[in-house]
Amino acid sequence: MQVYPGNGGPIGLASTPMGEVTAGLTAADVRNTRFEKPGWGRRGYHPKAVDDLLMLVARRLDGRGYLCADDLRGLRFPKAPLLRRGYDRAAVDEFLERMTAAVAALETNG
Repeated sequence: MQVYPGNGGPIGLASTPMGEVTAGLTAADVRNTRFEKPGWGRRGYHPKAVDDLLMLVARRLDGRGYLCADDLRGLRFPKAPLLRRGYDRAAVDEFLERMTAAVAALETNG
C-alpha cells in the first residue's frame, strides 16, 4: 500500500512554474503518481475515476484549472469493476489528502 509520487521526495513546500507555493506537490508529481493494486479479493477504486482526478489536479497546480480544495474534500470514488483490481484505497486516500492540501495552499497564497 504505497503511493509512488513522481519525485519520491518528502512532503514539504514546492513552487509551481508560476511561483505559487503548494503543500509539497507539483503538477509533475501528480501526473507521475502510480498506485499499487489492492490485495486479492479487493476491488479498490476505479482507475479511470482516479486518473481523471489526477489530471484535473495537475491542471490546477499548473495554474490552468478551477478546481478548489472543497471540490476534493469528501470526494468518493466508485469501486473498480467486478473481478478487477483497481487502485489501493488507502494509498489513493492518502494521496488525495496531499492533493487537497496542495490545492488549499494555492487558494491561500493566490
